Amino acid sequence: YIGELLTWLAKKAPAAGIILVLATQRPDSKTIPTKLRAVLGSRFALRVMDFRDSNIILGEQMNTRGYDSSRLLPSHRGVGILRPDGETQAGADVLALTVRTYYMPNEDWREICDRGRSLRETEGTLSGHAAGHDVPPMLDRSAAAKAIGTGTVASLAEVELPEPLASVVDYLGDDVNTRDFVPTAELAEALEVEMTALGVDMGELGCRPTRQYVPTDEGTRRVRGYLTADLRAAVERIAADDEIGTSGEADGTRQ
Repeated sequence: YIGELLTWLAKKAPAAGIILVLATQRPDSKTIPTKLRAVLGSRFALRVMDFRDSNIILGEQMNTRGYDSSRLLPSHRGVGILRPDGETQAGADVLALTVRTYYMPNEDWREICDRGRSLRETEGTLSGHAAGHDVPPMLDRSAAAKAIGTGTVASLAEVELPEPLASVVDYLGDDVNTRDFVPTAELAEALEVEMTALGVDMGELGCRPTRQYVPTDEGTRRVRGYLTADLRAAVERIAADDEIGTSGEADGTRQ
């Protein structure tokens, strides 16, 4: 629910001069939904544990292009890899760059916060939780849902999918939300099926293959595969059809 609100805010806020800044230790599909990630602009990765975490932040296969924040050292405090949204001083064609932020130790932050609290207490402007007041957040959930236009979507576990889509989704797991593209050859090998037959069956379910450039050991190649956005759309269509069918059966039973 919070993800839906943030997605709506990320779309609308820039027009009002509000810049959304999100921070999390591991921005996977559970902490930052796919729809929210799609509308976020610049991305900044500090040191993480391995290249997978770095790719989740910066984008798929970014480590193969030389951008891997897991290779930063513990001594690199405040240093990270920035993937900008738009032109920078380094040029419009720069994919990403390593930058150093202003690093401030916790002791300095604590001193600033204590000083700010003292000034507000003196001026009589301290309020809310900082002043010990119990102020519950006021949120009209129905109004928020109406504003962002969201509905209820069944989870993958609740949807009975036809083959081979069921096997594809099962193979990808959480990657169906974090990856942008999956090659047909990878799916055929993992599912032990013939690529042509896989393409025919997936096409009948509304998943049409496309071609994209992907990095390989031999350089960048253009390969055939599927956009995970198309896979998710197919799942949602099937879930919606199942919901309509279930509703129709219930109405028939009541009659």
